[in-house]
Amino acid sequence: MIIPHFYFMKISIDGILYDKHDRDKTLLDVIKRNKLSVTAPCYKTMRKYGTCNSCLIEVEGEVKLSCGIPPEEGMNYVLKRDDLLEERKNKVKEFKTHFDRMKKLFGE
Repeated sequence: MIIPHFYFMKISIDGILYDKHDRDKTLLDVIKRNKLSVTAPCYKTMRKYGTCNSCLIEVEGEVKLSCGIPPEEGMNYVLKRDDLLEERKNKVKEFKTHFDRMKKLFGE
């Protein structure tokens, strides 16, 4: 029997099934690859995961950072929820304020 070098796992985000590719290390990778909307300025600017704390997602009733968890088959993830959206906005404001201060201190 030949086993393919990759495996497509199915994960549920907001009730919709998505494929997790073998190159997807975090849930945020799956979200970005499928062009779902989540705020993650550190993912774009610094590639230092967990820096901005804004990529919030609910995992089995617990809010976590999507950049810090691997996607797991059979898990139900919630991305689109009003309180999560509001918290993401607040985290982005905090990150931007901190980022602007750092630029002033150390130059651009």
